[in-house]
Amino acid sequence: MLSPRSKRVRALRTRAALGRARLAALLRRARLMFLADPGPAVEQEVAVTGAQVLLEAASSLRGGAAKVAQLMAYLQDPEREPQQAAQALLGTLFDRLPGSDPAGIRRVVQEDLGRPPEQIFAVWEEAPMAAASLGQVHGARGLGGEDLAVKVQYPQVAEALLAELDNQAILRELSGAALGGGLPQAALSALRDAILRECDYREEARFQERFRRLYRPDPQVVIPRIFADFSSRRVLTAERLRGQCLLDFARSAREQARQVAALCIFRVAFGAPLVHGLLNADPNPGNFLVLGDGRVGFVDFGCCIELDERVVRCEQVLWQALLAGDAEALRYTFCHEGLVREPIELDSDRYRAWERCLHLPFATPRFRTDPGYARELALHTSALVRGGRFTLPRELVLLWRQRLGLWAVLGQLRAEGNFRGALLDLLREVDMAPAGVT
Repeated sequence: MLSPRSKRVRALRTRAALGRARLAALLRRARLMFLADPGPAVEQEVAVTGAQVLLEAASSLRGGAAKVAQLMAYLQDPEREPQQAAQALLGTLFDRLPGSDPAGIRRVVQEDLGRPPEQIFAVWEEAPMAAASLGQVHGARGLGGEDLAVKVQYPQVAEALLAELDNQAILRELSGAALGGGLPQAALSALRDAILRECDYREEARFQERFRRLYRPDPQVVIPRIFADFSSRRVLTAERLRGQCLLDFARSAREQARQVAALCIFRVAFGAPLVHGLLNADPNPGNFLVLGDGRVGFVDFGCCIELDERVVRCEQVLWQALLAGDAEALRYTFCHEGLVREPIELDSDRYRAWERCLHLPFATPRFRTDPGYARELALHTSALVRGGRFTLPRELVLLWRQRLGLWAVLGQLRAEGNFRGALLDLLREVDMAPAGVT
């Protein structure tokens, strides 16, 4: 149990670590400006310097610091050009953090499941096969021969995260670069609640099983089965998937394979809120595995919520209007959802640029994803939110955070696909496809 003083110290250490990363980058930029002309090479080195400091902090602190670093590894900062080397460095945090001490992990298993790992499983792999912000994953084999992945929460990380999220500066960092500066307090509270729920693996298991049942008919989607008898608040045991992490796949796969994977991820990430009212709000690249047969595995459901029925209906009308080119209905929906503070904002050049950008992947049957589009969408969204022209109500902040993250992830695949047709298919599932639109 962390004392009140320890919690305060933890939050201060995390905030200080984020500040050190920025300071290191600024000092590196100042030094390089004396030695070389400003340019892409200088900016790349500056970004890598900051990323290295943040990586060290995230590796030791985990929790909130690691979550911020994970966001920076795939979400485009609208104020900066993409810095691929820095993002690749931080990308190791998706699943390759240094493991926690084995004794502490074994203690969590014994406290939650009542027995040490070797008495529960026929085989327990002491070395973790993956480690991320809140926990690490061990390979295991069940007494019945099942191939298992056992996620175990780091000791005391839930208390540490609670202390960090009580700090407004850290919470805004966790909303993402495009949104953090302009979110109202209610939206920040919604984000805080959702991130804290990640510490309860029983909630994750419940959502994972819901998603698995919904997407079982899709031959391209694989969601691991949960083993409830070996799961608890801090231990989650699931079927083990063996595949290639998304970023490695993106670097090596052929175009057609990337197309299939991109459309599959879009179908689930975009379709679950639109069709089923379920949102997995954390689409980071570490949550996807591409299996040997080309299917896509979805492996993390910690940050999930059920959307209000009114929000789902508004979303359906919004995308129906966008596909049909019905500007009046689209803008009415934005006002009805509470995104727009004053209707007059809909006549601004900034809003019209954002609307065009939002429509771009669905304007024609062929659209190629890339980091540039993700950054452009983040740039326009950030300008509207930070400028006070848009607001994100409590019930929408996670949805739009997920949407920006989804295009950032798909951008890594650099895949061409018929996203317009995929969106039409989703609307047909709820009988809302615009008449005459193909």
